[in-house]
Amino acid sequence: MAEGSSRFGRSVVRDLRNRLRFALAGLVLLIGLHVLAMMALEGLGLGSAVWLTFTTITTTGYGDYAPKTVAGRAATIGLIYLSGIFLLTQAASAFFGLRVLRRQRMRRGEWRWNMRDHVVIVNAPADQPAEYLRRLLDQLHRSHAGTEAIQALVITETFPDGMPPMLEDDPLIVQVRGRFDDPAALKAANVAEARVVVVLAEEEAERLSDSRAFDIIHRLREDGVRARIIAECVDDRNRERLKKAGADAVVRPLRGYPEMIVRAIVAPGTERIIERLFGSEGDECLRFAVRVEGITWSRLVSVILEANFGTPIAYMEAEGHLHTNPAPHKTLVATALFVLVDDAQRPTAAAIQKTLDQIT
Repeated sequence: MAEGSSRFGRSVVRDLRNRLRFALAGLVLLIGLHVLAMMALEGLGLGSAVWLTFTTITTTGYGDYAPKTVAGRAATIGLIYLSGIFLLTQAASAFFGLRVLRRQRMRRGEWRWNMRDHVVIVNAPADQPAEYLRRLLDQLHRSHAGTEAIQALVITETFPDGMPPMLEDDPLIVQVRGRFDDPAALKAANVAEARVVVVLAEEEAERLSDSRAFDIIHRLREDGVRARIIAECVDDRNRERLKKAGADAVVRPLRGYPEMIVRAIVAPGTERIIERLFGSEGDECLRFAVRVEGITWSRLVSVILEANFGTPIAYMEAEGHLHTNPAPHKTLVATALFVLVDDAQRPTAAAIQKTLDQIT
């Protein structure tokens, strides 16, 4: 958090709070004096004197009671009209000033949030940060894992003037303006009570980002933070280093696919499956142009698995409609199969077609 602006903010808050306390204390004193004056000078009972004082100071003026004596009217002018209304105005001004300043500090990321079980995102991408965070939050809130109302907090200096338009009206995302190595920013984000901490690489191709990630992870674990930590790693050679520092999951920076981070948050381990599918090493998803008719999905999967051709995960119809995770008893009319294979499985479209023809 910026030290200068933080000190200035605290100074203004302290000044407004002192003004509010002074005004309220003065009001209490004046109200008490006016009540006593009305009892002594106008001969009113306690209840009637209190009623007259409050209807006068709030300018309501029902007219059922009013000071009749010269001394009573002078006391009302001095205590209520001149001093009381002035102090009431000062109290209201200080109160609304605090409210406005509170909103401004929240918007600029200078507020200490008391969130619990939230997602803390450390850093923001250098390229189109607002768009990336918007997509990431949308994906997180659409997940089937009960995260539709989870709050997210971003620690970054990318938005010095507050969240950009596409994020500022979303109550589920806020920011703390500061650097990853600023203990005050981590404290303001209430990292100790977070569910997950996501450490993003500012530049998805800059290897120095891994050193920053290591520093963040080490700092968090050293401070006793028990939240799951998901870290982006630019250089695969640094993966084990980040894990040893305390990262629970390490993923590649994929700015066009924030779902990778979301999967690591809502279903730990699935990000490793998805990441392997993006590469050509280990498991790989292949497409086989085969014709399938009159076979249920469960039967097809069983046949492909038994033939050691891999694991079918989807099929495509002639019209180009892709079906993933179809119902087990759905009868297929397909022109292509998508099969997950490993290095030891090298099926061909001809071999798969021949096997399927034998059961139709």
